Amino acid sequence: MNLLFLNQKNAKFSANDRVAGCGMSMMVFRLIFLLLCVSFPWIGKAADNSHPKIYGALEHWSYEPDSRQLTVSGWVLAGEKGLNPPLLRLSVSGEKFENNNAKWIEREDVSATNPAMGGQTGVGFSWEVSLSKVLPAGVHPVVLEAIYQADGDKATLQSAFSGPPVIVIESIRPRHWWTLGILLCAVALLGSKKLQSLRGLRRGISSFRGRGVYILIIGSFTLLVGAGITGSSVGLLLQSPHGASILDSKGSNERLFSLRPIRGDEWGVLMPNVLAQIHHEPKFPVVNTNIGLNGQNMGVIGMTGVPIYQLAALARPATWGYFFLPLRQAMSWQWQLPFWGGLLSVWLMLNLIRKNQRGLNFGLALSFCVAPYAAAWSNWPLYATMFPAIAFVVACRLLTVASVWKAVLLGLALGWAVSGWFLVLYPTWVIVIGSILLLAGIGWCVDQRAQLRWSMAQWAGCAASLCVVVVIVGSWWLDTHEAVALMQATEYPGKRGAMPGGDLQWWWHLRGYTNVETVLSMPGPKTDPSSASSFFLLPLLLIAFFLRNFRSSAQRSWMIVAAAAFVFIYWIYCFIGFPVWLAKYSLWGNMPTVRMDVGIGLAGIMAMAMMAGGYVLDGEQKTKRLKVIGNWAIPGAVALASAILIAMAMSYTPRNIMPGGSIVYTVAMAGSGAVICWWMLRGRVAEGVWLLTIVHLLTTFAFNPFSKAPRDIELAQGNLSYVTNGQQPEKRLRTLLLNGDGIGALTLAAAGVPIANGVFYYPHERFWEEMGLPSDKWSVVNRYQHLGFYVDSDVQESDGYYVFSPTIDQVHVHIHPLNFNFAKSGADRVAVLAQHAQGLRKNPSLNWLGEFRGLNWFAVNNSRKP
Repeated sequence: MNLLFLNQKNAKFSANDRVAGCGMSMMVFRLIFLLLCVSFPWIGKAADNSHPKIYGALEHWSYEPDSRQLTVSGWVLAGEKGLNPPLLRLSVSGEKFENNNAKWIEREDVSATNPAMGGQTGVGFSWEVSLSKVLPAGVHPVVLEAIYQADGDKATLQSAFSGPPVIVIESIRPRHWWTLGILLCAVALLGSKKLQSLRGLRRGISSFRGRGVYILIIGSFTLLVGAGITGSSVGLLLQSPHGASILDSKGSNERLFSLRPIRGDEWGVLMPNVLAQIHHEPKFPVVNTNIGLNGQNMGVIGMTGVPIYQLAALARPATWGYFFLPLRQAMSWQWQLPFWGGLLSVWLMLNLIRKNQRGLNFGLALSFCVAPYAAAWSNWPLYATMFPAIAFVVACRLLTVASVWKAVLLGLALGWAVSGWFLVLYPTWVIVIGSILLLAGIGWCVDQRAQLRWSMAQWAGCAASLCVVVVIVGSWWLDTHEAVALMQATEYPGKRGAMPGGDLQWWWHLRGYTNVETVLSMPGPKTDPSSASSFFLLPLLLIAFFLRNFRSSAQRSWMIVAAAAFVFIYWIYCFIGFPVWLAKYSLWGNMPTVRMDVGIGLAGIMAMAMMAGGYVLDGEQKTKRLKVIGNWAIPGAVALASAILIAMAMSYTPRNIMPGGSIVYTVAMAGSGAVICWWMLRGRVAEGVWLLTIVHLLTTFAFNPFSKAPRDIELAQGNLSYVTNGQQPEKRLRTLLLNGDGIGALTLAAAGVPIANGVFYYPHERFWEEMGLPSDKWSVVNRYQHLGFYVDSDVQESDGYYVFSPTIDQVHVHIHPLNFNFAKSGADRVAVLAQHAQGLRKNPSLNWLGEFRGLNWFAVNNSRKP
């Protein structure tokens, strides 16, 4: 994740990063930008003006609040001799300007002799405008258009840096005061020693018994599923332009909180695939023939997965509801299980580590499960943790039992958990959680070596476990190995595996301090709520625990060493990096450093569970001096240093990552971190856990919408006549959907309509053979992809289309509305919203059929098939 960030200081807001004013740096940026232009052969007229071309770049923008002056500068194409500069149109905060007073500047670096310019000459510009009012607090996009009046071309100039051009105005917002007020009240209540009810609250977490936890977790899960409550944002699929045209849903649309567009891989990919399985004939196939010309093998879909009639479904418990529950309850089951199952499994794991504090362990497990990182990723990190946590508990029990039958039962459970863990199919979380639990397991075995057994019972348990894994994973492999081979051969994600790490910024590692702003309220343009989410990490507290406590905890000493080893290995990989050979053979090379947070979050609560009790010294260390140091000086120093670290992390976080910061918000987060450290090191761990949980809930409580799942989702009847024919009314016709990304097309599959494009986990070779894709373009499409077709009258290729990959998981096919032969797509129908249907009625390979809810339908003339 290579990031270039903006830095605004004091009252002046500039786009020149922390090296503002350095002419050499600006020249380097320009050269890099032009080299990037050269690397793409479709830029400029000399290459092929049917492809997207670079019209110029916005290189600097700054705003002076006192004078309300906004200055922008950059370069644009200006014809063969540089004498025909375009009209510039600037928009910011609702105000619009045209370049009546822009200054044009000769630039040697963008002259016609540069091969990247396509034979044209670029000219520089500098433009200063006066805004009519002071910009309010917030993030204000700067939109600069170049309009070429001679040929009608129009282009929005992009930033020469990474990220869109924005102006960030900071202020203290009301929610910052609310955040500070809530946390101050929490500290006062949790720290109170006067009110009996509050003392009972503090003791409650330590005396909470196991039976109550089981009733709470299982009862809550049952009630929520029975009511059909979900946190999914699937409502966005139903409300989208394509969803509203294609689908009909039944049931209440009421909800408590906002839908979250950022979770598109949940509501826009996973849920349509689930619905596609339900509406397939027959239901729940291994290969869904409605998705792509080759059909999509559904076994490669990871996380909670989709319902499939295969033996491997036994290890995908999140999908079980679809086999025996109505749709509303089944969707609720799939959403609720990761949270409640993750909470139960992590609690059981902590109980195994330290048995005499079940209530505190529950609080730690809860703080882990309500962390923003879990919520912002649709609770999938909890699902990925649930299986290895269960496997850890079962494996440790297996090593201590004497009964063969008990061992066999434990072995069966262990095999199931390992199979489910594998079938999450997300290497980063599988590997990082496996690493911490492997080290913890070794430490546990050394600490508990006096209780371990290895006899016939253990052999029987291991054999039972192996049999379950072979049967479940083996059956999955037999059904899915061909699709796995295709995925392994892709450009993305197939070529991952040897990432050496070492590319993580320290402030990004600590981004959990910003979550109330970046996840819940206002992320900057350089990030998104999911990517910005993390845990409220307290690294100095962990280091203090590791340095002082493991020797005094004799029964847990090697587990503490194991937790410390994981944390430091984690930091080495993230900040320094591994040799490539070590990254490859340790499997850590499969993990992007920006996606590993669940591992450090789990290690943190395990360390707190093992070392609860703080620095209070007794026994041999009972001198007055040592007591003062241990009971006051060290906790105070760690608390103060943690507050400073939190403040520094937020001050170093670029404003286009976190534009909504303020001194009030910084005080709230730094103060909370200091109090948590102080309480935990003083032995008041319960209060520290409660406060940590509250800090997490400030973000997660309102993040996911709280609503009822739909009772039914089906194809709107008005579309039925367009996807069937009179000869075979029960058979639906394969459709190519235009201008809808991959999700728009997948919406048709969700209604049981076969699709030619969509979201594909691997490339469909037959499709590209039908399209006549040149062999040298295979690397462009050889990836996990959102395959979108887009109408583009500028396409000039003889076969009417060109294909490119704008991002690692997107494949775009631009088609000429008149010249593209739609018979090459393998589709029988074409669907497109009315605003994008211009020119298609004159295409000789299409016959217009009609329109329903703004969706235009065409029949493909397959007699023109090559």
